[in-house]
Amino acid sequence: MLTSLAIALLTVIAGAPGSAMAGSAPTCQDTFVPVRLSPGAPADYRVYGRLCLPAGPRPDTVQLLVSGLTYDHTYWDLPDPRGGDRFSYTSSALHAGYATFAIDRIGVGRSSHPLGLSVTIDSNSVSLHDVIQALRSGTMGPTGFHRVVLVGHSYGSWVSWYEASDFHDVDAVILSGVSHYINLTSPIRLLTRLYPAAADSSYTSRTDQVLDPTYLTSLPGQRYTMFQEPSVVEPALISYDETHKQTVTTGEIDNFALILVRPLDIRVPVLLANGSEDRLFCGLGGADCSSASGLVASERARLGNRAPSVRAYVLNGSGHDLNYDSHAQQWFQAAQQWVQSVAR
Repeated sequence: MLTSLAIALLTVIAGAPGSAMAGSAPTCQDTFVPVRLSPGAPADYRVYGRLCLPAGPRPDTVQLLVSGLTYDHTYWDLPDPRGGDRFSYTSSALHAGYATFAIDRIGVGRSSHPLGLSVTIDSNSVSLHDVIQALRSGTMGPTGFHRVVLVGHSYGSWVSWYEASDFHDVDAVILSGVSHYINLTSPIRLLTRLYPAAADSSYTSRTDQVLDPTYLTSLPGQRYTMFQEPSVVEPALISYDETHKQTVTTGEIDNFALILVRPLDIRVPVLLANGSEDRLFCGLGGADCSSASGLVASERARLGNRAPSVRAYVLNGSGHDLNYDSHAQQWFQAAQQWVQSVAR
């Protein structure tokens, strides 16, 4: 089945032919990967991703970037109002010599939009597994990637929990903006600020997709409160976040409690990364995000007993969306240093 998925891979190259080959500057291509929603099902859906390669020879390692609810692949490559790359995790990884593949999860952005009730943590995990197999198979270039580092944020980290535990096909995992313990105010902060995406003119004006009522998005003007508070975030980025917001399905949010108690079996090195002021997963009732050691103590036992190492990084002063924080570069650098230490 997975071989047939690889053969069926659909790739759309952005730029001149051969742009994904080794060169003097980083190159990127847009790619669609056929995926399933459950084991044994046909690969009738597609996940969009943007594959970027660093300058020079094609690397052996790719970082697979998986964003959270109401975010797409752009979370990993945010525009810098000053014209640089201060808010681009992708650029940080490329400068460190790694390839990146930033995806729109199933049901998000340019990826397929099945019925919302079928877009769940489990279908996210299976479709992500198919993406990993495609990265390894060599259908995205002359050779496959020898190592895959899974990098999640928020719900993307929850999906990474499931994928790494069920399929054991990645070499390392970075879990950012997440824990097994939620702040007691999180349900009010998040769930009360969602409404049907079809009712949001900002979203519907950017897409020709007709979404069923189980697809939700954030109410206008609420994203800083939901995801970034109390980070120092540049006004231009807050506006960008509003105009690029994506969706979440009721299928993804109706079993939060079960996700938090599901036993995990991660068998590769893990890096935890949270903002010290994350108001979804830290603080009242949440994980101890006051220090790296506190975060490891909160999470290590919940990841299974076979992870060879669990490390942590805490971005002081940051809220939930680490990549939007004014000091995002600090966490980017910590992540790349950690990848260098484990993906050899």
